[in-house]
Amino acid sequence: MDVIKQIQQAIVYIEDHLLEPFHLQALSDYVGLSPYHLDQSFKMIVGQSPTAYARSRRMTLAAQDIISGSSRLMDVAKKYHYNDTNDFANDFSDFHGVSPIQVNTKRDELKMQPRLYIKLSTTEKPPNAYRLEDTEGISLVGYAKFIDSDHLENPFKVPDFLEDLMENGNIKELQRYNDVNPHELFVVNCPLDEGVEIFIGVPSERYPSHLESRYLPDRQYAKFNLQGELDYVVNEAWYYIETSLQMTLPYEHNSLYVEVYPFDISFDDPFTKVQLWMPVDQEQYLNFD
Repeated sequence: MDVIKQIQQAIVYIEDHLLEPFHLQALSDYVGLSPYHLDQSFKMIVGQSPTAYARSRRMTLAAQDIISGSSRLMDVAKKYHYNDTNDFANDFSDFHGVSPIQVNTKRDELKMQPRLYIKLSTTEKPPNAYRLEDTEGISLVGYAKFIDSDHLENPFKVPDFLEDLMENGNIKELQRYNDVNPHELFVVNCPLDEGVEIFIGVPSERYPSHLESRYLPDRQYAKFNLQGELDYVVNEAWYYIETSLQMTLPYEHNSLYVEVYPFDISFDDPFTKVQLWMPVDQEQYLNFD
């Protein structure tokens, strides 16, 4: 339930600051969620990212200002922090598909975004099953990638990273270091103050110098067994978790979470089996030196 409240707070904050430049980090600090989890939760609940929502609301208000005829185009551009009228006109046209000078003749084509409000609803759709499981600590070796808060909108961050590693032969290399159970590929998403670290690795007792190492400490996870296309299966599970499990599953929103994949990854197979581990208790994400 806390995340629903935080997303409501985020919407209020965005609405109160539409005449100011938007910064995901500032919004993150205000609502108390990491930029990564804020961006992800907002998209799952609202249907678009905080950045996209803020832009659509600004472009809507700008269109209303132009329609009213009370301000010159130059003044409207300055109001929304554009130093150049042409830059504003280009952004306006890119968003609405209509130039500022066409607004009054093509009002029906404007993409107006009303202010959003959140409400809870019931559903007849059966819930995704999960199990609570205490898991012993796991030592991992692999590759890490940091994504800053300005580049979190891409919903395919993990599949893209996996694909890069596959093309470079790194997944096969990691498989050779997977000398202890479980014999699977781990993806650890760790929210940080200014973005997220994605770590892809395997359980191992060896620590080669060219690979990075991480340690998943003993903790309890809610484990979901998923099946579907790699690009969408985890995002669909997240949507269910964010919209349906807020009041029943006390998972840690600002903690790491884990995805577990088979080594024979296929991006097109609708029957790919993936596990999603949601941390139930707050724990520390440890680095090996």
